[in-house]
Order: sequence, then C-alpha cells, then structure tokens
Amino acid sequence: MTIKLLDTDRNITKVKSIDEIPKDLKRINSVQIINYVKKDIPVFEKVFDIDAAILNNSEDIEISSHYLEKENQLAFNFSFPYFSSPNKIEEVIVSFILKEKIMLSFMDINFEKFIPESKKQEHFDKTKNLPFTIDSFLQMMIGIVPDYFADLTEVISKNIKTIYLRLQKENDFSEQGLNEITALKFNNFIVKESLNEFRRILLLLRKSDKLQSEVKEAILMELTDLTVINEYVQNNFERLEDLKDYVSTRIDLQQNKIFKTLTIITMCISLPMLVAGIYGMNFENMPELDWKYGYAFAITLIVACFIGPLIWFKHKKWLN
Repeated sequence: MTIKLLDTDRNITKVKSIDEIPKDLKRINSVQIINYVKKDIPVFEKVFDIDAAILNNSEDIEISSHYLEKENQLAFNFSFPYFSSPNKIEEVIVSFILKEKIMLSFMDINFEKFIPESKKQEHFDKTKNLPFTIDSFLQMMIGIVPDYFADLTEVISKNIKTIYLRLQKENDFSEQGLNEITALKFNNFIVKESLNEFRRILLLLRKSDKLQSEVKEAILMELTDLTVINEYVQNNFERLEDLKDYVSTRIDLQQNKIFKTLTIITMCISLPMLVAGIYGMNFENMPELDWKYGYAFAITLIVACFIGPLIWFKHKKWLN
C-alpha cells in the first residue's frame, strides 16, 4: 500500500503505512491511498473520522453505491478505464471521500500514471492561483478526467481506422479479423459505460450544496464536453458495426467461391466416374465390349463428360 499526503503548501509526502500518517491533519489537503485492502478500511474510517461504506459497495449498480452525500461528507466513485496492454482496456474503481477540508481518494492502482503529465500540468496551472481547497482540487480533477476520456476515445477511433485500412488491403479473411473487431467493440463498451457513470456523478455533484458555484459552473462545462465525447463513442460503435458487416460479407464471398469451386470439381469428376462405372461392370450383353472402337468411344465419352460441365460453368461465369 502507498499513501500520498498533499499538504497546504502543495508538498507531497509518501508513506507506506497508516501509522506514518501525522496525527495533526490540519495541514493535509489530500490523501491518496493506492493498492489498499479491505481490512484497512475501518482504520481509515477511525483516523479520518469518515464513513467509507461506499468502498464496500462499489460493484453494485444502485446510485447509492456510487454517490453518497451526508451532512459532514461527500463520497462518490466511478470506474476508470485504462489500457492494460496495447489492445486491451480494463477498468479500476476510483473512490473519493470529501470530509471538511480533506479529500481522500482510494484506488487499486495509481490512475494518474495513465494521464499525460502535460494534461495534469495544464489543469494544475488553471488552479495554481486559487486557494488550495477541496473545491479547487475537485475542479482540477473534473477537468482532467473528461480530457482523459477524450484521449481514450481518440485512440480507439485510430485503432478502428487502422484495422479498417489493413483489412481493405487483405484478400484472405478469417475469424481473426472478427475477433479484433469484437475486442475493439468491448473496449469501446467499457469506455461508454465508464463515461456514463462519470456523467451521472457530475450531475449529482452539481446538485450538491457542499460545492461552490464556480465548481458547479466548471461541472456544467465538462458535462457539455462529455456529451460530445459520448457522440464520438457512439460513432465508434457504428464504425465497428460497419466494419464487422464488411468482414462478414467478404468471408461469405470467400466461402461462396470455395463452394462454387467444389461444385465444379464434383460435377466434372462425377460424370466421367459414372461412365467408367458403367463400362466397368462387364456384363455379357454389352455391345461395346466386342465393338472395335468401344475403348476409344468410352475414353471420348469420359473426356466429353469432363469438358462439358467446364464449358457450361464458364458460360454461367462461375469460372474466372
């Protein structure tokens, strides 16, 4: 477990256990707890005098499990998607508890490492001249996360375009292409679900009496941006559906071509085999057995039965 303490002078102190947290919390503005375990939650509740029930119910779908406002504190959480590998998105629950002048954040991994330093510095500069309070810290956070969602959506869009251009150049299609599309669709689904959760939290925060009007105005602006991002996410679904239809159609065409080839081969072989089978029976009353030209006739008939279907299929444009 790692605990980061941010004081009123904006200095960051890292500690590795709850016992190392100062007893006097007056100069602490923010506490970031990374990779905590369930048994530590009661200890944090005691040290900071908070209600951390929201940490135990983050997997539930009820809104009370993601947003809980009380007289002396405000708590919320949302899922944070991130690329765990170049083509796979996973998600982690990030929880925030605001108590008086302290903001506590709980997470299994440090989600800040997935946010570019330039983005963090940009939003940090916007609030550096403001008093370092929970409101200013929250205002910075709700500015960084929508930008991150926009970048994540842009990456998925680029991946879709890349696979689209690659598949258009391929002649042979297989299930691998469909699997790649399914993986992209699932990534996009995770982003959409997380985005909707974050929008819902912002809407509830905007109704709270604990936040200043400046923060609520910032939330309103971010909600507008999130609406635009959500449209791009929906466009990604439509592109993926078109791409899936394209690949499925090409696979069907390939299979039809294979079936046509098999049909031609079957027809061209079955008729000569029929002729050979008839003259291979050696019945006594078969005039061709004593005929001088019987062998040549049988060979000619077999060749004609092979070439005839080829000419017919060529006429029907089954042969290219």
